[in-house]
Amino acid sequence: MILGGTVVVLVFTGFVWAAQNKDFLRRLKKQYPTTFVMAVMLASYFLISFFGGVMVFVFGITFPLLLMFIHASLRLRNIKNKLENKMEGIGLKKTPMGIILDALEQQEDSFNKFADFISKGKE
Repeated sequence: MILGGTVVVLVFTGFVWAAQNKDFLRRLKKQYPTTFVMAVMLASYFLISFFGGVMVFVFGITFPLLLMFIHASLRLRNIKNKLENKMEGIGLKKTPMGIILDALEQQEDSFNKFADFISKGKE
């Protein structure tokens, strides 16, 4: 489990560093953010499978990340949450999920575009 976590952290850090320093990867990350996340996950999977710990990756790393994203997507929108979002928006407070989304450049505006697209599809 420690090996899986270390590999994922190193691959994630490497991809973020490369995207910061290489213009091609920066543009790719802006245009196709989901592809960038999938590349991190696939690179982690292949490195861990090289070491023989695929199940460690699937259940030790990816499943908690999946639960974190599901929780963040489905949580209730109350006054306290809206206040914390405003505080995070002006930079007074950083949540762990906010730090991860900033590193992946998955800001709220891209989620709003996706939500607008879905609502238009329902009409």
